[in-house]
Parts: sequence; structure tokens; C-alpha cells
Amino acid sequence: MTEAPVWVFDLDNTLYPASSRLFDQVERRMGAFVQETLDIADPDEARRVQKQYLREHGTTLRGLMDRHGVDPDAFMAYVHAIDLSPLAPDPALDAALGELPGRKLIFTNGPDTHAAAVLDRLGVARHFEALVDFAVTGHVPKPDPAAYTALLRSHAVMPERAVFLDDMPRNLAPAAELGMTTVWVENDSPWARLDHTGEEPFIHHRTRDLPGWLQRRTAAA
Repeated sequence: MTEAPVWVFDLDNTLYPASSRLFDQVERRMGAFVQETLDIADPDEARRVQKQYLREHGTTLRGLMDRHGVDPDAFMAYVHAIDLSPLAPDPALDAALGELPGRKLIFTNGPDTHAAAVLDRLGVARHFEALVDFAVTGHVPKPDPAAYTALLRSHAVMPERAVFLDDMPRNLAPAAELGMTTVWVENDSPWARLDHTGEEPFIHHRTRDLPGWLQRRTAAA
């Protein structure tokens, strides 16, 4: 009998659709945090800095930490103080996860408190063994390879037995390099691709319907 894989899920815009616009709230609060912390008068300039740090450091927070010594807990608490009411229980996702054989982990650049709240809103928290957040990785974010190594070591995951699902192609590249199977959960947000076409060879599978894709994998097993 073939051993079931370990399923590693990103959280935001992966387990729930980007069309919920939930992460837009986080983006706005990031911009406000950058503007206030760096004393930038122009909100457009603050957004430019925010995106520059995202590109150059993996996340806006990592850039703020590296360049300005920002406290990560203060940043996380501020930007994730959002309204989760756009999220509703997802029976299809709940059923698909329930039928999917194998261990399941969350791997997110956000804090565990945000991840736990989102999972509760979706009604799927019971399916996940652990939340691997920005603190567990030593404040090293995806797509830094060290974050993936921390994930694998902290939960004894063999990369060749792991399937990693994320909404951003650039986060799939290090996973594929380590030997993980990758799934791009596509969306049309302008920031999702971040310098990638979505056709790169490190993207092994792609879907716009996560519950349906998981159900097909279960049926094919």
C-alpha cells in the first residue's frame, strides 16, 4: 500500500478564495503600518516601500525587521486586526479535507492566531495537525529556503512525500527544489504572480477549485 503524502497548505488566498478580498484588508493595514512607522507622508510612497520590501526580503515584515528593527509581534498584531466576516464555513472544503488521506499542515507567513481564526471561520480546523507560522520558522518567510527546511525538520516531513499548495508561484519554487510536489492555487490578483508567468516547470499542478482538486486526488488514490 502506498504511503499517504503529507499535505502542506498555505493559508491566505489558498484555503479560501482571493475573491473574498480578505487579504486586501491586511494589505491596507500593512501600508498604514509602513506609513506610520517610517513617518512617510505620502500613502503611495508607503505602498511603494511596502512592495519593495516584499520583493527584496520575501515579506514586508522581513524588510521592516532587517532595515528598521521592527518588532514582528507588533506588526503581526496590527496588520491582522481585520474583519473575518467575509469568510463563511466551507462544507465542500471540509468534506474534501476529511476524505483526503495523510497528515495536513498549515504553512503560513502570518501568525498562528490569524491562521487559527481563519480555520475556525471556514470550519476546517479539525483537519490540521499543526500550524507552522512565521515564529516557528525563526521569522524567516517563504520563499526563503530556510523557512521550508524549518517546516520539514519541525514536523519530520520527507520532502519527496509532501505536497505543497500555495497561491503564489514564487513560493512553490523552493518547495519543488527540495523535492516536494507543488500545486498552484490560481487567482487573478495582480500581486499573486510577482514576476512569474505561472508556466514555470516548478509548478506541477494548478487549480482554481481547491475542494474539487482534492476530491479528484482522493478518488485517484
